[in-house]
Amino acid sequence: MKKYVIGAGVWLLSLGWAVAQSGPTTLPLDRAVQLALQNNKGIKLADSRTQAAEARAQEAKDRSMPQASASLAYSRYSLTGPFALGEGSDGKPLFGLPGGAFNATIGGVTISKEVFGGFAEKSARLSADLLARASKLDAQRNRSELVYTVTDAYYNIVKLIRSTSVIDQNIKQFDERERDARNLEKEGIVTANEVLKIQLQKNNLQLSRLQVDKARQTALYNFNLLVGLPEDQAITIDTTLTNPVTTLEPLAGFLTRAAQARPEVQANALRLQAADAQIRNVKSGLYPHFGVSAGYNYINPTTRVIPEASTYISAWNVGAGLTYNIGSLYNLKGRLNGAKTAADEVSLQSQQQADQIRSEVVTAYNNYQLALEQQNVIRTAVGQAQENYRLTESRFRNGLVGSTDFLEANSFLLQAQLNVINATVDAQLAYQRLLKASGNNLN
Repeated sequence: MKKYVIGAGVWLLSLGWAVAQSGPTTLPLDRAVQLALQNNKGIKLADSRTQAAEARAQEAKDRSMPQASASLAYSRYSLTGPFALGEGSDGKPLFGLPGGAFNATIGGVTISKEVFGGFAEKSARLSADLLARASKLDAQRNRSELVYTVTDAYYNIVKLIRSTSVIDQNIKQFDERERDARNLEKEGIVTANEVLKIQLQKNNLQLSRLQVDKARQTALYNFNLLVGLPEDQAITIDTTLTNPVTTLEPLAGFLTRAAQARPEVQANALRLQAADAQIRNVKSGLYPHFGVSAGYNYINPTTRVIPEASTYISAWNVGAGLTYNIGSLYNLKGRLNGAKTAADEVSLQSQQQADQIRSEVVTAYNNYQLALEQQNVIRTAVGQAQENYRLTESRFRNGLVGSTDFLEANSFLLQAQLNVINATVDAQLAYQRLLKASGNNLN
């Protein structure tokens, strides 16, 4: 006796892990995507990294601002002799300190700004700003990945639900066939063994039904975690399956769009510019630095908070300075080589990722075309399986074939019905993968 095993149970267990949302009402896919983008912890972590990069860019801008400092100190001095400064018209010093000890309050305010530092400030600001923009693009890529993950999980739940309906329908049909077989057994047309075969096949279907139902529960639980809903939140998935786009533009168009629109490509271009800016930052040490400053100094050698005239000194000062680190002529080689190596690594990574993106687009394009062609073949197979089942069932009722042929025809029909569901969902997902690979904004 042949053994016919409906592989639906084992096959369906691998169909999908999940995603979900809330409420007893139907949860559309677009709403599930919105919830995932709002609640997903990975997206929040990516956003925090972007904020950290923006903070570093702001720090670089802050360092380019003029530096200001203020000080105030109180001291007690002991002089070895009297001190006099200048001479007035009356022969007395303009400013003098007697011998002995005295108290003094000294204060000052200084503002300085480096006017030219070998382009260090400009290159540092540019590098930090470019890296912040690259971090935003990384977050955008993470969002695109999450949107596809939600879409994939959502449609895999649709697979499980639709497959459950097909199995339930087959179980009902087997109930009817079992009753028919018992009647035929009473009439002596079929044997008791034929009836047992039908019962065994129905039990296999019921086992597959239990497996699919548990897989669906697991998928919905994981779906809630993915979109940030309570674990026990009840949801209803929209199981409507629409026909995907059947007319595609040439592959070259998708490759061109991917090379321009993929967030990874744009982020790598920004990182390469940031690496070049870092090289210029290191080279700034080879240039002289020029700065200006202005300040005010105050010395009060008395204990009075408001001193009398001619008993304190106050002065404004402005200055300019030019400095050059002679050591930069020989001690920057290591830093410069390191910066150039980092730039080369970014360039190679960018080229490698460009190759990966092209491969991803070509694979997604061919897989989508394959999915469309498979749909046509499977639809034809369903019609053939339905006709084969109809003829075999009629012959079984008339006692012309045994239950083995009938079960085989039913097995073909069930597998064909499940293949239709798979092919429709797989075509939808293949199209979404093609959109993501070519840099289309899925969200």
